[in-house]
Amino acid sequence: MTVKKVEIKVDINCGKCNSAIMEAVTEIEGVNHISLDEGNSILTVVGTMDPVCVATRLKKIKQKPVIISVGPPPKPPEPPKPPEPEKPKPPPAPEPPKHVCKPPYCNSCDVVSVTTYESGSGCTIL
Repeated sequence: MTVKKVEIKVDINCGKCNSAIMEAVTEIEGVNHISLDEGNSILTVVGTMDPVCVATRLKKIKQKPVIISVGPPPKPPEPPKPPEPEKPKPPPAPEPPKHVCKPPYCNSCDVVSVTTYESGSGCTIL
């Protein structure tokens, strides 16, 4: 059997009626979930049970059930997908070395340093 959602209009006058309805429906084989909206007097049953069996059980406890709808159960909400981690960006390519222009070169313009050591300029020990 397939899982279905059954909505039934019932008379809820007091807390005793509420508990009697819940006890009667929970005894039915194939019931997975029960909810009772006291404001609108609507009983919602989800499971593989027969909707006529639910109505018959409610008649046995002096209720006047009216089946509102029978259909597939609501689909559970999909859990939100976790955000995918961003792929690390590849490091930027290193810049190629810049070409440095050397000044014009002339052999006659070379700077030459000349160092001489004269005898007598050193330290003397006495």
